[in-house]
Amino acid sequence: MKKSNCIIIAGGEFKEKDIKINEGDFIIAADKGYEYAQKLNLKVDLLIGDFDSLNQIPNDVEIIKLNPIKDDTDSLDAIKEGIKRGYKSFIIYGALGNRLEHSLANLSLLIYLKNKGFAGKIIDNGKIYIVLKNESITLPKRNEGYVSVFSISEKSKGVTLKNLKYELNNYELKNDVPLGIDNEYIGLTPEISVSDGMILVIY
Repeated sequence: MKKSNCIIIAGGEFKEKDIKINEGDFIIAADKGYEYAQKLNLKVDLLIGDFDSLNQIPNDVEIIKLNPIKDDTDSLDAIKEGIKRGYKSFIIYGALGNRLEHSLANLSLLIYLKNKGFAGKIIDNGKIYIVLKNESITLPKRNEGYVSVFSISEKSKGVTLKNLKYELNNYELKNDVPLGIDNEYIGLTPEISVSDGMILVIY
């Protein structure tokens, strides 16, 4: 039987409009993420963390308590637990916030998932963040809005952008030049691909 998504609720704030839970999804709250889940009346299946930022530990949910002296973040431990339970697709909420270092740490989770062969996305304030590695994606058609593409590898070769205002064809995108920021939808179905490298796509 095909498993549904593993939903990770991290400790950064997010908007209720971002949340979409389907039947069968497995929800893991990472530490303070449990408080946000409670505010949105989300039924959490597992709470994991060292509980350094959660005021009260509930007694009505499965809990994995982590040693506060550890190498992994609570969110990464949540992902590893989801992988252990057989999930292949991960959606992370509350991953971005006021502290840039936490946002960067959570964006790196997308790289971790991609390198392990799993699907992952961060959803924040109406935007979706994904990582592509030697692959292609077709985005939904829109009449307005922005798409940004950044190289995570030092060089990402064969970057192609179609059906956007600014197109690229087999381009070598480098991680020290933000050429791919704020491209624009033009009412067509965008196609984005990279043949050799890893790119972050925000749409």
